[in-house]
Amino acid sequence: MKIQEKDWFHGSALTQISEHESFTALNKASEKYGHYQVNHNKRVLLKYSSAEDGPWQFTFQPEDAEIITDDINAGLESFICLVCGYDTICILDQNDMGVVLDLEAHHAQWIRVEYPPGGSMRVRGSNGELDHTVPHNAFPSRLFE
Repeated sequence: MKIQEKDWFHGSALTQISEHESFTALNKASEKYGHYQVNHNKRVLLKYSSAEDGPWQFTFQPEDAEIITDDINAGLESFICLVCGYDTICILDQNDMGVVLDLEAHHAQWIRVEYPPGGSMRVRGSNGELDHTVPHNAFPSRLFE
């Protein structure tokens, strides 16, 4: 099987998840590429940007918002993990998602991640901007808190 670009970027996130001391299991959560169940109670939607330098922009289609909403409604902790080129991975929890995205929207949306050298990530989306930064070391530990 030929290795695709998306496999390299998703692999970087999945490797870090699987090496965390609290990791026990990883399964596909649906047919959507990049939608995973971690352990038994967490869902992750992975997206990537192959841009070498930031800021990195990610597109979210209505089906992405629907998947996230379904996970939340099922009582599962839900996260978005954004692989920013070869530099970093930005993790957003349900509260962060609600700020930057309108999870009930029926149109395409976006999230943009940027950071100054040596600083934490700043995140904004089509629905708003986080009032806090996201540290580089938040991933993958935040997933297991």
